[in-house]
Amino acid sequence: MKNSCLLYTIVVSAFLMLISGSLLTTGMFMDGLIYGNVADNMASGVCTFWHPSHSPSLHADFYEHPPLAMGMLALFYKVLGTHVWVTRLFTMFTAVLTGWLMVRLWQRMGYDRRLGWIALMLWVMVPAMSRNAHDNMLECTMAVYVMAAVLCLLHGESRRRLLWDALGGVMLYGAFLCKGFTGLYPFALPMIVWVVDLCMGNHKRWGNALLMAVADTLMAVGAFAVCLAATGILFPEAVTYFDQYLTHQVLGNLDTPIVENRWTIVWKFVEQTLALWAGVLLVAGIGLATKTWRTVRRDWRNFYICLLLGLSGVLPIAISLKQHGFYILTVYPIVACGAGALVQGTVGEWVDKSGVRLRHVLTAVALVAVAGAVTLNAIHYGKPGRDVAMQEDMRLIAPLLAEGEQVGMPREMAWEWSLYAYYYREKHIDLACLDLQNPPDDLPRHLLTDGKVAVPRELYSEIDVATGQYKLFELKQ
Repeated sequence: MKNSCLLYTIVVSAFLMLISGSLLTTGMFMDGLIYGNVADNMASGVCTFWHPSHSPSLHADFYEHPPLAMGMLALFYKVLGTHVWVTRLFTMFTAVLTGWLMVRLWQRMGYDRRLGWIALMLWVMVPAMSRNAHDNMLECTMAVYVMAAVLCLLHGESRRRLLWDALGGVMLYGAFLCKGFTGLYPFALPMIVWVVDLCMGNHKRWGNALLMAVADTLMAVGAFAVCLAATGILFPEAVTYFDQYLTHQVLGNLDTPIVENRWTIVWKFVEQTLALWAGVLLVAGIGLATKTWRTVRRDWRNFYICLLLGLSGVLPIAISLKQHGFYILTVYPIVACGAGALVQGTVGEWVDKSGVRLRHVLTAVALVAVAGAVTLNAIHYGKPGRDVAMQEDMRLIAPLLAEGEQVGMPREMAWEWSLYAYYYREKHIDLACLDLQNPPDDLPRHLLTDGKVAVPRELYSEIDVATGQYKLFELKQ
């Protein structure tokens, strides 16, 4: 396995190339912008961990999601300062931790660490990873806790199994504090292992194995419950937070019609893993054709466990019509490890038998990949990336506004969530919606429009700024 370092380098470089169009840009997905602003407020003392806030006009009381991921980002801001690059650094830090935990899980499954790049490569082949791994999504932080929990609960016949179970429950409490219930599916892991072993005839005493699986699950759930109870006792304000979160965000949004079909999330999973399965089938096809296909019973066991665990993180989401593809980001590392189990024997044999010539080829590919990753990211450094018109106009308008100023905005633009978030990130500017047909008495000094809404000229005069779309107005004296 002398080529493992080169192969790891190629996989990491490929990932950096895939995300180069966004990694070092200033644009960000709306949700990530909002989470970053909430973390900024935590870091600066504007709000607290259990009473987070975005801005007076947008989520003054932020009960949309549990606060742990934003609190961790706030610590980064405390140490390194509040900047978009710190946000990117934090998100990439979670990606690196997730990758490291994947390799640890790979070893826990019984495979050579030097072949861990196979699982990472299959993970990178999921398009959602390159789209969301740099956008400060809460799922990126939650994935760290989910992978840590899976690593703890997949402890085999360890003498300290109950301790591992308890630690797994603690990790799942961390996952819950990042994004709620979508991170709790690893509780099913002990029972999944039991079912797979039962179907494969691995149990000599299946009744005892069932009791142990139940004990493992109860121990993890118990540790989770203890953490939850301790939080409520030590931090009374957390009780209010969870009450608001459950009432408005969870129960209140179960039937929010974002998708028309409850099984949309399953199709998204299939769609995102098509390239991964294609890679596995390609290796299998070549292996069968060249008679180098190598799988053993353990490989299929690991595959079934990981696949079923991944599906347990997908299927429960079908109870709600509020579905987004990024809700299931945490299942892809697990499924990638399972799929990698099927091909590791074949790929490992190819690498071992390749000789010096392959090493020279891999060295050249690694050098090209590293150079490509550096070059592509340097080319996009500092560019808007997304929301180009919005950001370019903001860079001209923001210098004319005071730090922390409240700026009016027509109510017709109330749904431009990214606009709120970008201006708050830039100078803590609070965009407040106004009814320009029935304006209030205390009008703000400045008004921002998208150029499509009629502005009462008797109230505001346009400021001459060479913007492309958005226009800034000043209140007449």
